Amino acid sequence: MEIKVDATRVMREWPHVEKYHNTTLRYTPDKRFPEAMEAYIGRPEIIRLFVTLDEVWDYRDNTYHWDYLIGENRYQDDPNHYHYDWPLTVPSPLGVHAEEYLTSHAVCADTVLLNIRRYEREVTDGLVSFDQYEEVFKKVVEHYKALCPNIVYIECCNEVEIPNFGELTMPEFYNLYKRAYQAIEELNAEHSYEIPLLVGGFGMSAGITNWKYWDEFLEILAKDKDRKIDFYSMHEYHTNPGRILQFYVRHEAKIKELNLPDLPLLMTEYGLRTGVGDAGRPNNLQNASGEIAGMILGSYCKNLKMFPWCSFHNPNQQLGRTMFVLNDQNQYVPTPSGHVMKMLHMLGDRELLIEGYVNDNCVATLDRQGAVRILTANPGAQINDYDLEIFGLKEGTYQLTEYYVDEQHNNWISDHSLTGLSVTGSKSVVVKDRLKESIRMMNDSFCLFTIEKQP
Repeated sequence: MEIKVDATRVMREWPHVEKYHNTTLRYTPDKRFPEAMEAYIGRPEIIRLFVTLDEVWDYRDNTYHWDYLIGENRYQDDPNHYHYDWPLTVPSPLGVHAEEYLTSHAVCADTVLLNIRRYEREVTDGLVSFDQYEEVFKKVVEHYKALCPNIVYIECCNEVEIPNFGELTMPEFYNLYKRAYQAIEELNAEHSYEIPLLVGGFGMSAGITNWKYWDEFLEILAKDKDRKIDFYSMHEYHTNPGRILQFYVRHEAKIKELNLPDLPLLMTEYGLRTGVGDAGRPNNLQNASGEIAGMILGSYCKNLKMFPWCSFHNPNQQLGRTMFVLNDQNQYVPTPSGHVMKMLHMLGDRELLIEGYVNDNCVATLDRQGAVRILTANPGAQINDYDLEIFGLKEGTYQLTEYYVDEQHNNWISDHSLTGLSVTGSKSVVVKDRLKESIRMMNDSFCLFTIEKQP
């Protein structure tokens, strides 16, 4: 592949797509983690956190457990309680409680998106009333908003169309969503928050594959004259990054057709998919190298914000998609998926022209100090030679630095001594009018180059 970068042609401001992040309740890190993540990949503009209603509120005795131990199942012997994703949930390995999880992440991000889920099936089936659901939803948001004032976005439910999260129809979900947005409207009116709460959903799984649900959701939303919606949310795990653009284009056309508001579309989960079964989970190199093209392509969709899955997860379940692991020395260390976010964070603020077509597997930027930074990816099973050419540089001496990740380099999973992103190549180059460099990219690999003029 030829990558020809014009260092004189700024195309646009680079939007820094790495500013939106996810957490999980299935394997919750302790309060040290958000600081470690922020130090490595930058401060999130929005962090997605979770509250599970059946952990904070017990429908059997109407009791609240505000600082519950995350992942402790009080309903194992309750035949009336729906199973949800409890079989995949384990208590935090570090004994983390809800308020530690929420506050530690919230303080290390500009804004919090709080997803509130569970009890979808119990309410729909009549075990819990809709009035109770609205009351609990309101109290839960109110309590945690007081604890974390930068909670702004409230995402109602998560992937409700699949069995692990209730298997609801769209009319069933919308009955819950109405109660959620009514609760948010009441809270905004009662508290006059400096930054009002925003509400949206529905956190649909599988992107364009599940378009039938999205289409029906928007149709129902359009018929609700009292609706409150501040953002739309959905998920995408792909083998083809073009799915992102396909969904976005369809969505934009549909809301225009229905005269719905043109609001932010939050892809509140994003990652690679490599096949059928077990959620099509990739290995970490596949996920890391494969998501780069999707994030570059998604950066051109003006209303889209992408939240990669996931900052920290159970390595026995989702090692392929987690950005950090807790090693034997009790340190949070990055995986290749963490290195992708680090590299995106290291990019400059202005995007440069790349001549020709590079399958969205490359982006070049210029920072405020004049350094050129180029991120390249080689997803898939093929080994390819990448020929890099940067022209339009001022004459002089430049330092070319390479940060390369593959099975053997900068990969903690294959070598536990590799606990950070290290330089894999560095040399001084005299430039008259252009700089050329070649690299053999192994399968499922990626690399960041920096080109800095020397005094």
